[in-house]
Amino acid sequence: MDHRTHLFESHRPLLEGLAYRMLGTRADALDIVQETFLKWSQTDVDQIRDARAWLVTVCSRIALNTLQSARSRRETYVGTWLPEPLMEDTRSPDEEPQIDETVSVALMHALERLTPNERAAFLLHDVFGYSFDEISTLLGKESAACRKLASRARARVRDARPKFAASSTEHRRLLTAFLNAARAGQIDELRRLLAEGVELHADGGGKAETVTHVLRGADAVSTFFVRVWSAAAHPDGRYRFVLRWFNGSPGLLVHDEDRLIAAVSVSVDEGVIRGIYAHRNPEKLAAFLAEAG
Repeated sequence: MDHRTHLFESHRPLLEGLAYRMLGTRADALDIVQETFLKWSQTDVDQIRDARAWLVTVCSRIALNTLQSARSRRETYVGTWLPEPLMEDTRSPDEEPQIDETVSVALMHALERLTPNERAAFLLHDVFGYSFDEISTLLGKESAACRKLASRARARVRDARPKFAASSTEHRRLLTAFLNAARAGQIDELRRLLAEGVELHADGGGKAETVTHVLRGADAVSTFFVRVWSAAAHPDGRYRFVLRWFNGSPGLLVHDEDRLIAAVSVSVDEGVIRGIYAHRNPEKLAAFLAEAG
């Protein structure tokens, strides 16, 4: 590997992390990083004083352009759009890694409410730690304007960020208790685990049966899951549930016999579940199948 390629590869995790958070899809993120590499390979790198800054700038600008077209495609998406699941490694929830809220499905879904520039300013400042002067150069805007963009973004995604960070132990405890109560048909126990204003967001993409609107409230959500999952408690129940780490926290993979039919994650705050996110679209579940293969 030559020096140019080695230098780029040392920054690849940063670029892929930025691109995924900007777009919410792994394939788009990889395309953006590849395009960044092509531009890098056509540049005299000896004339670049700060390779990291150059690469992040180019990657950010490509991501912004890509996001503009992606947003128009998502306007015609059937039902709720959720980001593609992200498997960063093969850790087991039993290994007690730290929860990473910056790639949580809850936050990634909330980022969809932002304009592309708001999203970029928020991610670059709040997640990647860039100063507003640096972001000014990246976005081609005044530093004060970038500060306002990030501030507006922060206010709009505030509800998706927990007030108190939950440990992976607490997160898994609530997720497991939620699963057990739903399977056993214990609706009162299930309500106790859910915030009064809990929301269920399900992404079927018109290709899998699911709720096509946001289901709100502990009563509605608990009733829904007891109806859908309680059959698994019976001897002839076909569902199989597997704990799996994705998007920075423990989640559940739901199998109908040998077929993966859903990936479920939750957002946790102040000891209760405040959001439930269910991937049902087979195209998005393919990420798990590709990893297994």
